[in-house]
Order: sequence, then C-alpha cells, then structure tokens
Amino acid sequence: MISITRTRLAASAVAAAVIVSGGLLAAAPASAATGTLTLANSTFTAGDWGTGLDVSGTGFTADAVVTITVTNTEDSSVLDTHDVTADATGAFADEVFTPAADLVLPADGADIAVSATSDAGDASNTIALDVRAPKGIEANTTTVSTDDLTDPNVGVQIVASGYTPGETVTVSAVYNGTEMSDITFIADRSGTVFAQLYLDGSAQAGQIEFTFTGVTSGVVNSITITVTGDVIDGPAPTPAPAGPSQTGPAGTGENLPVVSG
Repeated sequence: MISITRTRLAASAVAAAVIVSGGLLAAAPASAATGTLTLANSTFTAGDWGTGLDVSGTGFTADAVVTITVTNTEDSSVLDTHDVTADATGAFADEVFTPAADLVLPADGADIAVSATSDAGDASNTIALDVRAPKGIEANTTTVSTDDLTDPNVGVQIVASGYTPGETVTVSAVYNGTEMSDITFIADRSGTVFAQLYLDGSAQAGQIEFTFTGVTSGVVNSITITVTGDVIDGPAPTPAPAGPSQTGPAGTGENLPVVSG
C-alpha cells in the first residue's frame, strides 16, 4: 500500500499584503486621482516574462508621468519600474516592457504585484500576477533502499508541476510491473503538487514509476525510482481510510494508495 503525505499544504490564493516602510504615508495632494491599471495578460511561467507586461491605465491626472512598479510583496523588493506619460485624458494604452529582474515564484502568502503612482500624487489599484511553475518533476532521490521506502519518515519526496492551479492531478504507480490504484491531489496556486510516498507493505528491489496526470490540462509528468536492498515482508494491507482525495476502493486487499496529512 502506498501512503502519500503532502510535504506542505497547498498554497491558497492570498491577497497581496500592503507593506509600508519609513513611517506614516504622506497625504496625497487634493487634486490626486485614482488610476486604474489593466493588464493584457496576467498569467506567466516562472523564469519567463514572455513578451513582457502589456499595461494600460485610465483615471490618472492629465499629462502626469506614471511610474509602473513591479514588486515582490514577500519583502517589498522592487523587480523593476517603468515610466509612461498619461495623455490629456489621464490615460495610456498598451505600454509594453519586460522587467529587468527574473520572474520568480512568490512565496506562500506573497505575490508578484503590479501597481502605479504618478508625479501628480495619483495611485492605482494593485494587480497580482498568476505565476506558475514550469512543467517538470523532481524527486529527492533516484535510488531508495527497501528500508527507506517502507519507512513513513523517509520514503520518497516528489514535486510535480506544470498543472492548472486548483486542478485535480491523478497519481498512479507501477511497482515492478504491478499497477496500483490511483489517488488524486489538487494542484496549488502555482500548479504544483507536493507528495511524500512510502510503501506500507512488502518491498523488494526493482523499480517504481510514479505518474502525475492533470485531469483537465492533460499534463503528464513521470519519474522512475530504483529500489535496492533486501526483501521486506510487511504487514498485510489494511483498508484505506475514507477521505475527499481517496479514489481507490477501500478494503479490497489491493496495494491501495492512501492520502494522509
């Protein structure tokens, strides 16, 4: 029986925190306007700005110089700024630029955010980018002993990414040619699934292949782990506990995947 435990909880979408340094905010001039930013695209893959940010704005002071700022809210670090001059109506359209700093996955509870201010004291809304992890799969090891594979405190840790945030991801396993029942995870906001896997039962040398498949996106990531060591005769499989992520038929005596944690 394979038991899978998430190494950390799936991150939920969290609104960007507004962090102010250097004391109280100065009052904006009485004539200051509230601008509105829009982005042609707010979804990006970490490490790739693509064709850049395409920003439009309205509601700024006429002819004001608007500074667009890209910030990592985790530590308020500025990834880049870009200036554009509003027209006579206080607007600008399709201002395209590529931030100088690399696009990174924001930490849990943080965002890569786009906002703007102007030299006339205008401020804007803040738009959080949807930054996703690139497609791929990694494990903490390529070879595991039967002792470690059957140890709930060791096992194998796997990270698979490239899915749609919130998507159901089916995890299947084939151990020395024997297929095991599937289980499911939900991809976090970066499109990533974290899992720690161990065998609760017999183990022997050979290979075990894990496949993570996005139900809606169709994205497939597979990885094969080599198992070494002596044969371990574990206890007979026990019925799988019921749960929202359990998809296998509990209590059939098969090597059922079980989700815990």
